[in-house]
Formats: sequence, C-alpha cells, structure tokens
Amino acid sequence: MALEALPFARLCFDLETLEEADVPPYKGDLLRMALLWWLSELWCPMPTRCRHGCRRPDVCMFGRLCSPPVDPAWSPQIKRLVGDTPPPAYALWDGQDRRRRIAAGTPWQFELALFGEMALRQVPSIVAAVQEGAEQGMGRVRWRSRLRRASALRPEADENGGAIYLAEEEPHDGAPVLTWRSYTLDEIAFRYGQMVDRVAAYPDPVSSISLRFLSPVKIKERGQWVDEPRFSAIMRALVRRLRLLSQVHGDGEWPQAEYGPLLDLAETVRLEHSEVYTDGYQRRSKQSGTYEIEGLLGEAWYAGNDFRPLLPALWLGQWAHIGKNYVIGNGRYRVLVNG
Repeated sequence: MALEALPFARLCFDLETLEEADVPPYKGDLLRMALLWWLSELWCPMPTRCRHGCRRPDVCMFGRLCSPPVDPAWSPQIKRLVGDTPPPAYALWDGQDRRRRIAAGTPWQFELALFGEMALRQVPSIVAAVQEGAEQGMGRVRWRSRLRRASALRPEADENGGAIYLAEEEPHDGAPVLTWRSYTLDEIAFRYGQMVDRVAAYPDPVSSISLRFLSPVKIKERGQWVDEPRFSAIMRALVRRLRLLSQVHGDGEWPQAEYGPLLDLAETVRLEHSEVYTDGYQRRSKQSGTYEIEGLLGEAWYAGNDFRPLLPALWLGQWAHIGKNYVIGNGRYRVLVNG
C-alpha cells in the first residue's frame, strides 16, 4: 500500500533562552519563519530568493520539501484536493507553550514532524538550521537561544517517554559543543504498518475513544465548515491529509480501496459527549495583516462497534495534524483509547 511506504519522524528540540525575550503565546509562526529562513540559506541554489514559489524544484531541496510544486502527472482528484499548494514535508508543534516572557536561562522545546524518506535524510541539515536560527534570533523579537539537544521521539513517546538522542551538548575545551550520536533512519522512522501492529495490543473490540483537540481544528465536510466534532468530519479531514502526504512525499496516493472502508466505518460512530468549543487567536501576516485563527478545542467522546481498524490512521494523524494552518501547529489532537 502506498501509505505504508511513507515514513514519519518526530523530532524534538530542547533549547535554552540566552536573553530575556517577549514572545508570542502561539509560537508556530515564529518557529516556521525561522526554520524556513535558515533552511533556504542552506539549500536554495538561486542567487536571489524565490518570492513566488521555488524556481528550481528539480535541484532545490528547499523547493522539494518546503514548497513542493504541483506535478502534472498527479490524478485529477489529487490535483483538485491540492489546489495550488501541495503540503510541505513537515508540521510544527509548540507543545502548547503559551508563555509570553521567557527569562534568560529558561529551557523550552518544540516538535517537528517530518514526512517522507527525502525529509528524513535531511535531519542533519534541519538540526543545523534550528541551531543557527536559534543562535541568530527567531522572529521580529530576535529570541536568541542555544540548542541543547535534538531527539527523535518514538510513536509511543507520549505514554512512555521514549526518545533517541540525535545530538546533545557535551563539554569540549571548556565550552559546550553539540555532539552527534550515531543513528539509522530505521531507528527514527515509523510507518502506518507499525500503527497496525500496535492494534494487536487490543485483542477485544475497542468500543470507546476520545479525541482531545490541543490546538484549533478548522475543517470542512462536504464544502461546509464544521462547528461540532462529528467523527465522520474528523476522519474525512484525516484521510485527505494522509492521501496528499502519501502522494506528494511518498510512493503515490493512498488508494480508495483502503481508505474507503474507513470512511464508511466512521459514518457509524456516535458522538457520545462533547466538551468542545470554538476559540482561537490573532495571526499577523505581511500579506494579509492581522486576522483571526479559530477552530475546535476541547475533548469529544465517541462510541462505536470497534475502532481498531481506524486507530492506525488516527494515531498517525496526531503528528500530521488536520485542517487549516496545520504547518504552524493547528489541527493537533491526541487519541485516548477508553475501552
């Protein structure tokens, strides 16, 4: 299956603030712009920056991973879903760090999910970009930090704290130096098939789960914005996201014969209880000025005959995010298996 061939990775960056800084409570934009700036410095082969899309996606790693072009060979269905903006090979997550003032010496961290083998092979460059961006200063506030550690989190890390250290500060001639550990792509990658294997831990039907929406989830179902956490709408948004990632950064589109039964099963799921509300924050953009980002937050409980066929995709979606503005951290949720 095409989705099985798409590797995921979760990178976690632990940093320490060098100087006191006033920072935005939602840090996704700040992190994204700093990361893109330094990745373009590392990867872009053009003498001047590409302001209207990558001019050399055939040779530019930045264009392939951060602003991929539309491929004329894609199916009409995929082209319709993609529009003019194929998804990049990453999604950021600020860990719900809503602090506005960070004192010097304060630790902080963020997570970066990567999709596709090409992105995973660029982990050293990505770590170097984070290190450089942090030291030079992030965003308009020039939030300066130093990178203390870069880790790869296993899928089960949320429950068990499992991590693989990729690079960590060590003393060298009296000064801390970021030192690399040895690792393989197989150690840091996980795939849909591994999520299927995890389902084997549930020998009996799973009849109840809840979804905890950690950042604004704004999705559409059949052309209409969703104002309550209907499970069918969540699954449609998730399937769309995984189909596009599989096509753009994997070995081809996730076939309808595999995702179709999941959507049919999702239609049978009942929303048992909801503590979900709509909220958001203001985002500032040079192109659009200040505008509202909003979506669903809170927790919803669902009941069905058996969620086990749905769990592999739901688990992957935790780190891929769903809906609008997923790149900067929106559309993040957590799956809780209740019984």
